[in-house]
Amino acid sequence: MKLSAVLMLGACMQLSATGYSQRLQLSLNNAPVSKVFSELHRQSGYTFVYTASQLRQAEKVTLNLKDVTLVQALDSCLRNLPLAYIIRDNMVIIRENPVPPPPPIRVSGFIYDENGQPVPGVSVGVKGTTKGAITNANGEFTLPEVAPDAVLVVSSIGYQAQEVAVGSRPVLKVVLKIAPQALDERVVIGYGSARRRDLTGSIAKVATVQPEQNMSSNTVNGLQGRVAGLFVKQGDSRPGAVPQFTIRGVQTLQTNEAGSGTNPLIVIDGLVIDAASNGANANYSLANLNPQDIESIEVLKDAASSAIYGARGAQGVVLITTKKGNFNSKTRVNVNAYWGTTKSVFNYNPLNSEQYSMIFKEARNNRISDIDKQIAGGGLTPEQIAGLNNEKDLIQAQIDNLDMGTADNNWLKKVTPSQAITKNVQTSLAGGTDKTTYYLSFGQYSEDNAVGKGRFTRYSGKLAVTQKIFNWFKAGADISISNVLDKDIDAPLYYAMLARPDMPEEIKYNDDGTYGYWYGLQEHPYATRDGYAKTTRTWNYVGNFFAEITLPKNFSFRTMLAASKNNNVSETFDNPISYYGQAMRGVYKNEGVNGLRYTWNNVLSYRFDVSKWRGDALLGQEYTDNNYNVTGFSMTGFPSTPSLWKPGNASSFDNNFVSKNREFRENSQSFFLRTNMSWDHKYLFSASVRRDGSSKLKDFRYAWFPAVSAGWVVSSEPFMKGQKWISYLKIRTSYGITGNIRPLGLNDVSNLVATQTYLNAPALQLYNRLGNPALKWERTRQQDIGVEARFLNDRLSATVEYYTKKTDALLSSIFIPASAGGFSSQRVNLGAMDNRGVDIAVSYSSAAAGANSFKWNVGVVGNINRNRITELRDNIMNYAGYYPGGPMGFVVVGQPVGMLQLYNALGIDPQTGDVIYEDVNKDGVINQADMIYVPTSQPKFSGGFNFDASWKGFSASAQFVYTVGNKIYNLSDQGARFYGLSDESGVMDNMPDWVLDRWTKPGDNSHYPRAVTGPHGAGKTSDWNSRPSTLFLFNGSFLRFKNFTLGYDFAGRIVKSKAFEQLRLYGAVQNIFVIKDRGLKSGDPEQALENGVQLAIVPMPRTISIGINARF
Repeated sequence: MKLSAVLMLGACMQLSATGYSQRLQLSLNNAPVSKVFSELHRQSGYTFVYTASQLRQAEKVTLNLKDVTLVQALDSCLRNLPLAYIIRDNMVIIRENPVPPPPPIRVSGFIYDENGQPVPGVSVGVKGTTKGAITNANGEFTLPEVAPDAVLVVSSIGYQAQEVAVGSRPVLKVVLKIAPQALDERVVIGYGSARRRDLTGSIAKVATVQPEQNMSSNTVNGLQGRVAGLFVKQGDSRPGAVPQFTIRGVQTLQTNEAGSGTNPLIVIDGLVIDAASNGANANYSLANLNPQDIESIEVLKDAASSAIYGARGAQGVVLITTKKGNFNSKTRVNVNAYWGTTKSVFNYNPLNSEQYSMIFKEARNNRISDIDKQIAGGGLTPEQIAGLNNEKDLIQAQIDNLDMGTADNNWLKKVTPSQAITKNVQTSLAGGTDKTTYYLSFGQYSEDNAVGKGRFTRYSGKLAVTQKIFNWFKAGADISISNVLDKDIDAPLYYAMLARPDMPEEIKYNDDGTYGYWYGLQEHPYATRDGYAKTTRTWNYVGNFFAEITLPKNFSFRTMLAASKNNNVSETFDNPISYYGQAMRGVYKNEGVNGLRYTWNNVLSYRFDVSKWRGDALLGQEYTDNNYNVTGFSMTGFPSTPSLWKPGNASSFDNNFVSKNREFRENSQSFFLRTNMSWDHKYLFSASVRRDGSSKLKDFRYAWFPAVSAGWVVSSEPFMKGQKWISYLKIRTSYGITGNIRPLGLNDVSNLVATQTYLNAPALQLYNRLGNPALKWERTRQQDIGVEARFLNDRLSATVEYYTKKTDALLSSIFIPASAGGFSSQRVNLGAMDNRGVDIAVSYSSAAAGANSFKWNVGVVGNINRNRITELRDNIMNYAGYYPGGPMGFVVVGQPVGMLQLYNALGIDPQTGDVIYEDVNKDGVINQADMIYVPTSQPKFSGGFNFDASWKGFSASAQFVYTVGNKIYNLSDQGARFYGLSDESGVMDNMPDWVLDRWTKPGDNSHYPRAVTGPHGAGKTSDWNSRPSTLFLFNGSFLRFKNFTLGYDFAGRIVKSKAFEQLRLYGAVQNIFVIKDRGLKSGDPEQALENGVQLAIVPMPRTISIGINARF
């Protein structure tokens, strides 16, 4: 049996060997592979097994083979084809030949954040494998033996994870984006920093605002619509203007002399500043700060976060941290430049000559008609009738003598530049070694006034250096310098708006060569423009020097001396031939403000991490000194030759304004303590207390300001572990007391506080405000409860907070009788107010994807706030401002701040064309007793929408801001109702063309009353149709499309140079459109004062720019 098996196996092997060794002949030209297989089958007898789809991949072959074996024939046939074979018994099985994978490559790369800084500690892994690497201090990584078709997963705490295809790129550059509200990111708090997940207070960190997203001279504009509860109002469209901004409503009744009493406290790199747009005691303007030097901005909204600043934190706190270098990072250069055109969207069209003539005559004919009706009505004495007839004759003479010239000019367009330019160039250099960091920057920004004339120009520079002297000791310095030039920014447009359209372009001169009045004391717009010049130059120096010691047992000590020095010189000149200078042959005024504020603080800190407990504590001391002086002089009597219009050529001094020198000084001393702790990252607690003393007060100089807060991370509890729909949930609450004395001036406690140099001799200045040594701090008690939640793997996040703020001992001024010794007012503590509201912030981000995938993020923020005066001393209605010719502002118990006293206009009488007013007290007479109080300035809801997207190097962003529920009183609209006097002058200034939409005949239904001059008939005064009333009160709600930006990054795509980390070209449009109440006409809804009165009529201009950002 065994022998037969062996013989059979040998026979098979012999047969196989015979088949393989059989000699074959092939001669085929461009033949299909199937034909080759058929021929081989015929000659060898072997059966070929294959599929039609396999042969469709094979090209035709040409073979010329002689005396070859089957194996040799198959090898020749399939050599260049994606096919292989297996010989089994008498069969040849054809199969697809797998393409060998490409050889692995060595992949390296660099990981940066959005600011171009290297990110160490980033995990870079090969997807689907365990292979990976971690970036070093320079953000570099290396992965050997990586397949070209591999996908890298890049992730780091605080950043969005990314997947990056390797492809054929051996060197990769990846830019990480900060994860939306990343829980482990560091957030700057007062005198330190903390992880976001450990916060128990309400702190909003503002995402980096790119230059093209805020084409403005100041930082605050970039915060608009980005923080819930932060209300920013750009009340002034002039270049360099700083907007007003509040956090969670108004907490005080008055602003201080710097105009910043309602603004939050501003802290820049630890230096507390009085940030204002102007004012004698403002030691800093945010227009001096280069926005591109800013690293981060934190907004402290509740008492738990702001009470550490005690007496200055009632309005909230804005912490600005500027950029520095990083240790162990290579030198990087960043350049950003843009150029743009700024155009006014001023929708103010004055009447043309034909329209002006028509309105002039119509207003006077209506008065004549009123006189005729009044006489025909009877009941007048002969003297009254004679007086009316004389008035009628004068008015008829005005009509007959109206001599319209041949010109027809729109003077607003004449004095407005055809093109206003905005330019910005910023460069920076940053880096560091293991011992030193450095940051150096330089910037130049200029912006032309879009209406009128003038230009704002700023030059800025910054140097920041940190040195590790020992492992336990480091020190550093940060110095910023800015030079700002405002030239003719205040050039008035008033006379261009009032000028008659038929005024010729040639300036009228008097016989002595001075400017003459053209008609009825009307000033020529060119003469007004050219006769006045104003230049303001400001040098500002901000610096801080610090030293930090690491002590044993987790202790550390830091001392810092920070200072801000401000030098401001303003020069104005009304030349000898100008309207205002001709009487004194020219008037030159020079006023300077020199201020120095310094802060010295010392902080001892301690950190602990024991078992599940972790936390920190600090004990600190701070001293602040603010010293400034105001100087000034004026000169008159200049030669008539323009080349000699220089101060040195003046012939006399104005004795009322000579060598003025007033010096002011205030200081404060503070001590503070704070502790933060958590257990198992679930239960959070924080407490702080600060004691402040200020030289602004006398009898009540010191006060305590405590705060306490707690938080519960619900999502870390065991019962939440199985929940997949929510990834994070925290509930927090806080209570604290903050203070405020910023509304106080330096003369409110004592009557003699200023050193005055007058005629070069020292003196004391006596103010007309009676001092009050019993003044106390305003105190705000604030409660806050908030919920933070994240869903869909942190892609969707939401924060909702409810707060109450109760402020007592409100500081305000009251009028006192002249019998008090010549003093007109006194500052007192007179009342209380509260604010209640809700902050809402929601954001959603697309899922993490590859570098070239479409990614987007949308964010919505909103605030609902209700303000109310709860108490006033003796329940008096506190006077809060008068606007010439317009309404009066009042503060009323039970009502919000910002009340106006107005007549209630019920509409236009369709029969007479005059305004119908409500007779509130029903006595049959319309007088001041019928005026009502109307809330105006406080919006019910405000916020913004923000959208960002990117795809394959393209990026786009859009921003909208809005307010809902406030009112605006349009004072300029009220002023447009004056049609001149019915006397010998016959003067009527020009007015906007919307007055054409007026009542003209009985039965008309119009928003605007008739045109009439003089008294409006029996029992009606000449201001009947233009008195302060709700007729000029409009809805202040608006939606503004603030910014749209579109860019493309060429680096690594079209531009292959490895030198560029970023080479981005972008275009941007700012202030694209605004949806508002149609009744506001030319007015901008953001341009209103505290009481909602709109004096400015020049809206925000539109800027279109193109720019480039390069980083290498």
